[in-house]
Amino acid sequence: MATNTFDPAVPEKANDILLGEGVLYKNYGESGEAVIGATRGGSKLEIERVIKEIAYDGAMGPTKGLRRYDRFVAKLVVNFLKLNYVNLAYGVPITVSDGTDADGTYKKIAFDLDIVAADVLTNITFVGQKHDGSYCIIKVENALNIDNISLEFKEKDEIISEMTYTGFYTAAAPTTPPIVIQDEVA
Repeated sequence: MATNTFDPAVPEKANDILLGEGVLYKNYGESGEAVIGATRGGSKLEIERVIKEIAYDGAMGPTKGLRRYDRFVAKLVVNFLKLNYVNLAYGVPITVSDGTDADGTYKKIAFDLDIVAADVLTNITFVGQKHDGSYCIIKVENALNIDNISLEFKEKDEIISEMTYTGFYTAAAPTTPPIVIQDEVA
């Protein structure tokens, strides 16, 4: 292997998966486990991969062995059933504080412009169904929600929120992808 390059060990089941209903957890199976919220259909796991073809002069035939993953990014795109400050708080570098006014108590959300190591969650885990009804557990490790925070108004009182949690590699294991996919029997 060349110096300063690595080839991630891609999981066998690493394909885009359309998800159904389920529950999203923060730090699933770890200390500090918490439920972020219920999800609706239309959520998905997106796998972005870039395969590098190594070309060389004088090849006599196919060069199948000269392909390697140059980039592998796992993203969990989630549509929450209900939007609240907890959905926004996990995975996003923000500060949540209480505030009061004439109408009562509310939550004040301030976005942090600096991302520090403490903002990265151990994992974001989807426990629920795939679009075909089979159960699964999808765990995206070292996750942050910095790609896409969108709020769309569907009906008069309904807000659709699509959050994108991206998994990041660690310096200690640069070839281990930050994703675990388990098929569970109900």
